[in-house]
Amino acid sequence: MINKVEICGVNTAKLPMLSNEEKKGLLKKIKNGDELAREEFIKGNLRLVLSVVQRFGGRRRKFR
Repeated sequence: MINKVEICGVNTAKLPMLSNEEKKGLLKKIKNGDELAREEFIKGNLRLVLSVVQRFGGRRRKFR
């Protein structure tokens, strides 16, 4: 069984969580071409991505 804190070998407890205000600020910087803000935004959403992978990863369904 997979530990809820560890998904796909990544310890999600150590991943940063961004507030809505932080996300908005980062999106403005990203639109202006700030690559560091882009990386921070991606890392901030990794927890969500991993939770979706965990939820739907076991399903073997063909999408057309």
